[in-house]
This record gives sequence, C-alpha cells and structure tokens, in this order.
Amino acid sequence: IGYTLKVDEKSDIYSYGVVLMELLTGKRPLDPVFGESVDIVEWIRMKIRDNKALEEALDLSVGGTKHVQEEMLLVLRIALLCTAKLPKDRPSMRDVITMLGEAKPRRKSSSSSNNGGTPTSKDKPVFSTSPVNGL
Repeated sequence: IGYTLKVDEKSDIYSYGVVLMELLTGKRPLDPVFGESVDIVEWIRMKIRDNKALEEALDLSVGGTKHVQEEMLLVLRIALLCTAKLPKDRPSMRDVITMLGEAKPRRKSSSSSNNGGTPTSKDKPVFSTSPVNGL
C-alpha cells in the first residue's frame, strides 16, 4: 500500500524540531540507545510519559551549568512543539523564531526599570508552560 507525503511548511517544521533534538541530545535521529523502532522524537516522548527528568536526555558536553541546562530545556520544549503529531498543532517558522528569541530562563532582575516591575508584553511567552500535553 502506497501513500503520498505532502511536503509543506509543517513537515519542514517537524524536521527542524528533529534537528533541534539532535543538537540538544547529541544523538542521531535513529540511535541504538533508543531501542528498536524508536526514533529521537518518540524517545523524548517516552521520557515525558514515564515522568523521567528531561535533563538526563541532554548532551552534557554542551555545558554543565544550570543556566545552560535551563536554556536547553526551553529549546527542547520548542522542539517538542515542532514535532507535534498533528501538523496543524505545529507552530509556524515565524513563531519558532520568536520562541527561540524568548528561550531564556526567567531571572529576577535587580533593577525595576519598567516602573514597579510589571511585566511588559515582551515578557509574555509565546507558548504555554506545558507544550507537551498533546503527546
């Protein structure tokens, strides 16, 4: 039985998510570590389903500091959004770029330069705090 794969922006977004996962984990899309018939996306999803700490999936050679690890986890969330099972649930590339720009750990600022510390629209994340609920 044959099928046609419609290649469009949403499939490109999926591929981009896979590349992000490769960079973050230091693993190939199909790695013997994952087990038979398991790809990198399913491997990450299995960790989430099993309530495993996603930190253990990260490539430790990238940077062992907590700050770097937090940023990597934020980018991993973006990768998960990009690899959503349903193409309609994947973000646009424009949204991905915005999210990557915002992928910084929230740190308490010592200065209150914006009158009382009220958050500006720039501080609001584009994605929800739990992008993995559709897995």
